[in-house]
Amino acid sequence: MIEIAVQSHHRREMIEITSQINAALDAAGIEDGVCHIFVPHTTAAAVINENADPDVVHDLLNAWAKLLPPIHFAHAEGNSDAHFLSSVLGPSLLVPIVRGRLHLGTWQGVFFVELDGPRSRRVWLTPVAARPEI
Repeated sequence: MIEIAVQSHHRREMIEITSQINAALDAAGIEDGVCHIFVPHTTAAAVINENADPDVVHDLLNAWAKLLPPIHFAHAEGNSDAHFLSSVLGPSLLVPIVRGRLHLGTWQGVFFVELDGPRSRRVWLTPVAARPEI
């Protein structure tokens, strides 16, 4: 397992981590296979989305905020909305690795989604090399 660090600066934000993951895969020497990407936090998530137009990130953050009308949550910490969105978005991704890099679509990037920041966070990577043909 490989761990990468992520530092958020706002309560809710999307931080692209594609280049950090690719650097970790390069260091691990994985050429082809899959990479399991896991966020071990109950108020954060991992998603794949467009990384070319920053307006997409703003649009997604705004849309997720509108998913939650004013609700009374019983959880006393005041971050139940973050727990809810983390459950909806999910903690993990599985992405192919081809020639040592994540094999994503033209406009795709991997994002760490902070839902209760700012905080120091972690992302765990488990790359699995493809077995050579027998």
